[in-house]
Amino acid sequence: MWLSAVLLRRWRRKGFVVNDRHADVSAPIACTLEARELTSRFAEIGALADHALLHHEQDGRTLHLRHGLGAAAQLERLVAQERQCCAFLQIDMHRTPDAVHLDITAPAEAGEFAPLLYGHFVGRAVRLECACGPSSGCSGGGHR
Repeated sequence: MWLSAVLLRRWRRKGFVVNDRHADVSAPIACTLEARELTSRFAEIGALADHALLHHEQDGRTLHLRHGLGAAAQLERLVAQERQCCAFLQIDMHRTPDAVHLDITAPAEAGEFAPLLYGHFVGRAVRLECACGPSSGCSGGGHR
């Protein structure tokens, strides 16, 4: 996984073994996609979230997502791809009569950086929350 310089510095301070290209093989947190593939995957996942994500909630290291049923086939394909390139993430998917649910859990070693490993799954919703801030009166919480 191509990590930003900021993330690399933070992970080094936390004791992760990293280099400028990707997480070291001795560390369990590493995506196998090349930069171009990663950018494309993030864009595809973000676009899906922007049009199909109904709700998201983070609970510790786990991100809980609920998507509309119309996104089921695309989610199944993306989850299969993510399980291959980011095997360090535990991704559980199940359907209910009204939605498709994803639970994505980062490894304990990710600590406070867990949201950086799966934040792209919430698409624009997380960007709206960040832009709103707690004092703005915006209702950009985890619901759509």
